[in-house]
Amino acid sequence: MINSLRYSASAILGLSAAALLGACSILPEPAPADTIYRLSSTAEAVANNIDAEVIRIDRPSAPIIFQNRDVVVSPDGQRLASASQAKWSEITPILVQNAFVEILAARPDVIGVLPSSGARTDTRVQLFIKNFEAQFDRGQSSAPKAVVRYSATFANASDRSLIGTYEVMKTQRAEAASVSSIVQAISTANREALSDISDWLVSESQKYSEAEQ
Repeated sequence: MINSLRYSASAILGLSAAALLGACSILPEPAPADTIYRLSSTAEAVANNIDAEVIRIDRPSAPIIFQNRDVVVSPDGQRLASASQAKWSEITPILVQNAFVEILAARPDVIGVLPSSGARTDTRVQLFIKNFEAQFDRGQSSAPKAVVRYSATFANASDRSLIGTYEVMKTQRAEAASVSSIVQAISTANREALSDISDWLVSESQKYSEAEQ
């Protein structure tokens, strides 16, 4: 009986404390969860030609602002900031690297492989991310402009001797001043930029192969 009463009193005290904490909590409210965005792509893989060139796609290099998962915006084209409560599914260099492999997979004349695949290649390509943001060039209440700019370096995979370089910039106006619209605009500009690079890369690769024969 004594043990039973002692247990009941402890339970009552515990419930009272819990009710008190629930009524006036000293713990901070949890921050709203970030929304995670993928970089959309409409490229569909196709069968490769038997003589398709295999090229290693190295991880792009980038300024510090793009070496994370932040969705980057610029209020004036000069300053850069991170969109609140929005993240890419991967850090930007990996995001772009995977998107480039997908773009190349839609071509029959070239095969893009990641370094982690272990595949032996004669050539390699690396991108430098110069811009990957939305610029509020018409004021912060108007739909911004997505700007994607890359510098591509094509080189021999063994001795790193330079084969060629290429630079491209694409822009796409977002439909609204919202993160979802910004993400869609960046995805479109990115797809167009990588498509241009893939056209250049195939042309340079063919020239290089002919010169090596």
